[in-house]
Amino acid sequence: MYLWFLHYLSLARDATDRGHNAVASQHLRRCMIVWPQNREVLLLSSRIARRSGSWDEADQILDSYWARYGDDDALAFERLLLRATRGELESSAPLLIARVGSGGADARLAREALIVGLLYRFRWQEAEQNLEVWLADSPEDPLAWLLRGKLQEQRSATSEAVLSYRKVVELDPEHDEARFRMTTLLLQQRKGEEVLANLTYLKSRLPDHPEVQVQWVKALALQGRTEESRAALDECMKRFPEFAPALAERGAIAQQEGNDREAEDYLSRAIRLAPGDSISRLQYALVLARIGKVVEAARERDAIKQLEADQDRIKELIGGPLQTRPNDPAVPHEIAQIAFRSGQVAEGLRWLQAALQVDPNYAPTHLLLANFYQNAGNPALSARHRALARQNAGAKRP
Repeated sequence: MYLWFLHYLSLARDATDRGHNAVASQHLRRCMIVWPQNREVLLLSSRIARRSGSWDEADQILDSYWARYGDDDALAFERLLLRATRGELESSAPLLIARVGSGGADARLAREALIVGLLYRFRWQEAEQNLEVWLADSPEDPLAWLLRGKLQEQRSATSEAVLSYRKVVELDPEHDEARFRMTTLLLQQRKGEEVLANLTYLKSRLPDHPEVQVQWVKALALQGRTEESRAALDECMKRFPEFAPALAERGAIAQQEGNDREAEDYLSRAIRLAPGDSISRLQYALVLARIGKVVEAARERDAIKQLEADQDRIKELIGGPLQTRPNDPAVPHEIAQIAFRSGQVAEGLRWLQAALQVDPNYAPTHLLLANFYQNAGNPALSARHRALARQNAGAKRP
């Protein structure tokens, strides 16, 4: 059993180093059967959770490590990487830059966390500068090219992002995240044949990934393989009956077939799960108008106009004030308000945390959080943020 454990720990270590996060998670789950509290198993598990955006889980794993092994350099470094990834750059960036400067095994991880944190804060110029230095030092590093693609995606440079992800796949054909991001962008460009080739591979690697299944449905439809597309969608909905993109796709097909009542049902369910999907809402408005629900259709059209205005405003804020005034908490605060209005709660909370990272005493953000937690049934957190809002009301910011 111990040799079995060492075998899968070695595979997990290699997969984590290469950024194969889903594969690394599978290997780590096997390791935990034998030795769940092993030092390296805990550190690698926290690293995968951090990269996947499960920051609370990463924190909990590191707390388990501390409870068993106490403070050490490995734990301190992982906590530093987690802080940077969360965008807490004021305290973490100088330490990471020092790690990069000293070289060694930690330099690559330090670069990754620093750039991810910069992307989280939409500090594009600094992220680009760090990536240029990284690629000059290691022009064949897939991780650097992956982050370059993500930066280009944020900047809406879709064609350039596709080229970066292609480079990742060229360097590492088993890099599922890069291939998935590439297929997502290729679908937007309606390149069905290339998407199908990549999705064939992804379906074998990620059989339980609902978005991969929906992309497969769309790629088949782009190639005119209608019956196969419909069968694939039916199978997807059996496995993931409450997945909003699948419901939206099913509603769009029903609309094309003239079955407006069925389209109304599927699209209303999709919108309830993903209220910020303006394309589904437009299709829903058209269906409502056709079946005589004029008032509801008008309400949807108004909602679409608000969504479009909000999306334009977010682009304006991210491309303008967020770049020129990175230390102004009012900018992420406004983006958070827009996200909440469109039903994107997790995104709204993310931007509120970004505002507090810029200014932990920013009263409007504490007040908004107090109201959110009050409505969410968490009076303790609500009271805490309300007290901080009162304490800092009228405070002057530098």
